Amino acid sequence: MLNNLNLQTVNRIRLFSLLILIFALFIQRSYCQFPDFPPSDVNQTMDRDQMIWQLGISFPTLPPKLQDPHAPANTWPADSTNPEGNWTDAMHRTFTRSGFGLWNNYDDNKTGVYTPIELLKMKDGIVITTPEQWWKLRRPEIYKDVTEQVWGVIPADSILPRVTFSTVVSEGEAAGIKYIQKIITGIIDSSRYPQVRNVPRIKATLRIPADKKKAVPVMVVFGMGRWTPIDRYWEICSGHGWGVCIFDCTALQPDNGTFLTSYIIGLCNKGNWRKPTDWGSLAAWSWGVSKLIDYFETDPDVDETKVGVTGHSRFGKATLVTMAYEPRVAIAFPSCSGSLGVKLNRRHWGQDLENSAWEYEYHWTAGNFFKWMGPLYDTSYLPRKCELMPVDAHSLLSLCAPRPIFVNGGVNDTWTDAYGMYLTCVAASPVYELLGKKGIIMKDPKPQVDVAYISGDIGYRYHKEGHVDLPDWPAFFEFASKYIK
Repeated sequence: MLNNLNLQTVNRIRLFSLLILIFALFIQRSYCQFPDFPPSDVNQTMDRDQMIWQLGISFPTLPPKLQDPHAPANTWPADSTNPEGNWTDAMHRTFTRSGFGLWNNYDDNKTGVYTPIELLKMKDGIVITTPEQWWKLRRPEIYKDVTEQVWGVIPADSILPRVTFSTVVSEGEAAGIKYIQKIITGIIDSSRYPQVRNVPRIKATLRIPADKKKAVPVMVVFGMGRWTPIDRYWEICSGHGWGVCIFDCTALQPDNGTFLTSYIIGLCNKGNWRKPTDWGSLAAWSWGVSKLIDYFETDPDVDETKVGVTGHSRFGKATLVTMAYEPRVAIAFPSCSGSLGVKLNRRHWGQDLENSAWEYEYHWTAGNFFKWMGPLYDTSYLPRKCELMPVDAHSLLSLCAPRPIFVNGGVNDTWTDAYGMYLTCVAASPVYELLGKKGIIMKDPKPQVDVAYISGDIGYRYHKEGHVDLPDWPAFFEFASKYIK
């Protein structure tokens, strides 16, 4: 009898708890400012805020910048009439404060202390000592965290649409070299969700030397329509016997969070909000390169085993993601990619992970990356939650191994943290060495200006100019000549 009473009591408690949970969910939904399905007038701010709501995160209430005790010393508003805008200092460096309260730092003595992530040690403590262990154990573990926690998971093949390519061929001459040009259009099957607001396309322009004797290597360049003139990259690449392919990645997925419920991401999600692990623009653009490689495999003018990828700044980030995600990329040049690219995000210097929380950049990654923002402890400013992030830039770079990759940075490009990108190369080198390669080779204690460190399979150059890629192309082709003839 007592046991029956106890069982009845337990069942009542369970039922009561369930009712409380249902009521709490109802209240939460009732007070939620976001509809179950994105409205037609969704914008980037609404989309971003809906994602952090999914994660149970909210932006903290911060003091006015002029009253913030964490504002860096010897800095001031760049516009005296707008103290809440960007700040600067005597060296004209940019200082911002993220929505989670982190100010930029340019002092190596104040970078914060973060626990390094060991690439050759499993989460359970097993040390990786053989290539077989890397491929079967550690690499899949890193890849899972890279995709789910920061850069986004590409949907399964059963969800991704079919792509049908067509080309329009012409001839011409530029930089004194005759070429064959192909306008490539990838028609994407939208039958999964015909109502998609904006139908995605793969748009690219391919040029190859007209006097080629055999299939040629091709450099895919991330770009945005007219903002990436093909003549510029044709002049850079054609003299080395390479073709060039300008990929207008924004026709596939715009560089704007307003469109995350349309184009390729919205098509795969049937117009719905993203989930926290879903891909962002960087991964979507990488998928576009994968489809271009599918096309190259059918084009007799292209050596599909010798496809390189490059992009500058945000497209440098996309370049690194593409090489990590797509094993058919033979070589890459992620130019001045900074945070979410080659720069160590745990290093609090220049551009920080938290800078991408604002509505103009969050769309690059999976929503889960918001989890790693803000102070680690409520009682202190540093360290930050990225201390707990299971992967960093060197994790992403390690997924490129053993393939060659060339990294650059500029003396006057402090925002992207050239030294932090060098540190990523150093941190990823043990994986290259485990796989029989050399990683980065540098005898100097720190990178010297305008010296090309290209003896290893990770190349690096620190140019005297700023946020540009042009000064480093000669060194890249010298580096690439060791692998691609």
